[in-house]
Amino acid sequence: MDDQLKRLSQFYDNIDIPDQLGHVIDEAISKGRIREVKHMDNHINRRHRLPMWIKRVSATVASLLIILGITVNASSTAAENIYKIPILGDIAKVMTFREYIIDNDTSIGEVKVPKIGNVENKDIEKQINDMITARVDALIEEQAQLDAAYKEAYLETGGTEATYQKIETTIDYKKYYTSDKILSFQIYKYQTLAPAYNDILYYNMHLKTGETLTLRDVLGDDFAQVVKQSVEKQMLSRMEKENILYDIDHFKTMEISEDRGFYIEGNGDIVVVFPKYEVASGAAGQQDFIVGHIHEASFN
Repeated sequence: MDDQLKRLSQFYDNIDIPDQLGHVIDEAISKGRIREVKHMDNHINRRHRLPMWIKRVSATVASLLIILGITVNASSTAAENIYKIPILGDIAKVMTFREYIIDNDTSIGEVKVPKIGNVENKDIEKQINDMITARVDALIEEQAQLDAAYKEAYLETGGTEATYQKIETTIDYKKYYTSDKILSFQIYKYQTLAPAYNDILYYNMHLKTGETLTLRDVLGDDFAQVVKQSVEKQMLSRMEKENILYDIDHFKTMEISEDRGFYIEGNGDIVVVFPKYEVASGAAGQQDFIVGHIHEASFN
């Protein structure tokens, strides 16, 4: 029983609850798509005449219980069944496809591989998923080589097997924005060998064409000027309010490539990324700046 509860808890933690869930639940109830919840709501109302806000909460909780009440085995097949629940519709686009532990002579770590689902064009869906799998596999292989080289150097310089500490690595992902046209997410790798070997990869995909979006695609042909003006203004504000010191003179001479990393927040804000040390001291960490807002109408 304890193992079963543990697996169910892990499955629950992996469920990506969209920001728009409440709205979708209300819409589903109004259309009679979740009859069980609507019937429960009506039954409560008749017997107890509860206020509207309590009814809305009860419907939401009941809907989540329907989701979590599915028998699962914490596998990718069970997670994939989420797509069959009408309440989520086309919002559920990212899920954990594989999750496993690495533990060998040089390394120890946890890997989560995302999978894209519910894309209208299944060829594009497969194309994106193949790209994700290849990228994660490459990250694992690159780290394995680094770990092996580090252990060899450690032993050659007087270290022993007994004192060697395995390199710890985490590979995971984060979803930012999703619609029927655009998907924005990151895949990241953190490890204990050296910060220089960490990776954060941003993906902004056009789900109708399968193409990777660039800053030019989301901000227009004058994207570089838009980024420069917006970021400099925010730098000056942060220097005054947050005591962050930016190298603005260096920033002004930087070339802003259309391939620079960015992501799209859940609210549609376009956020440009400057890695650690690029425009500020290392203590300031990675610096993110909002430079615009996505306009989906321009994407066919």
